[in-house]
Amino acid sequence: MPRISTLAVALLLAGIALLAAARLSAQDWKGLGRLEGRVTDTDGKPIENAVVRLDLPARGGGPTVKTDKKGRWAHLGLVAGEWNLDVAAEGHVTRKVKVTLPNEGARVPAIEVKLDRAAPKGPPPEVVQALSSAEAAYKAERYEEAIAEYEKLLALRPDLATTIHQQIGFSHIRVRRYEAALAHLQKVLDADPGNAQIRAIAAQAAIEGGMLDRGLELLKGIDEASIKSPDVFFNIGVNFLNANQPDQAIAYFTKAIAVDPGYADGYFRRALAYVQTNRTAEARADLGKLLELTPEGTQADAARKTLEMLK
Repeated sequence: MPRISTLAVALLLAGIALLAAARLSAQDWKGLGRLEGRVTDTDGKPIENAVVRLDLPARGGGPTVKTDKKGRWAHLGLVAGEWNLDVAAEGHVTRKVKVTLPNEGARVPAIEVKLDRAAPKGPPPEVVQALSSAEAAYKAERYEEAIAEYEKLLALRPDLATTIHQQIGFSHIRVRRYEAALAHLQKVLDADPGNAQIRAIAAQAAIEGGMLDRGLELLKGIDEASIKSPDVFFNIGVNFLNANQPDQAIAYFTKAIAVDPGYADGYFRRALAYVQTNRTAEARADLGKLLELTPEGTQADAARKTLEMLK
């Protein structure tokens, strides 16, 4: 009979030990003990399908079970030790619980876990209602109602103050309360001094409301390169024209045309401003450009009549 060397025997025994250790490690948390419990909400109502994850850190893991219709769960086949339980259910706040299983034959009382309801996602219903009412009133041009609803929303959501002040300011402009509009738009500018669009609208409101100096001061702070819509400059020009400031109006109609060289309204209004300042040649040039861009329509007819008068 062949003899086995001492080294071979040692290697064989080591292999057997490693295999046994691997098997033991893979099932280290398994035993004969039992844990059970019940999961309810804060009102005591059972939570079905709550997930209970059992973990024995010292033994590297544990099983996961779910609750039944009565909120009950149980697992047989655990070793003794300090078990960590993570209890989770949809719409509820997860809870962590520690449970001691002193020995595998011990009877541990049922573990009662109450889960708090998670905070609802999204804004509260009263916020949604105020926002919906405000926007609906604004779109329907019921501006007084819109202002009242936006004021309610401001009290509920001060974190949205900048946006809400903007909408309140716009609503005041619609009902020609320019001082009130500027007070709200200034709050927007305080939060975002570089907002050229709001600064231009505030300047327009000031000029339209007869506050020319304030309008000019607001215009000084505008980064005109950031304005991509000719309407912004055009509207300011119209207000200067209405305020009998044709030179200022010409400057802003020119800026509108620079943003969009095909902006027919800019040429027409600038022509009218040129007429006011007795700059006939410039007025004729602008009216000719308008007819080139829009040869038909009411504005074109007015341009032809004005050209006839300028002969």
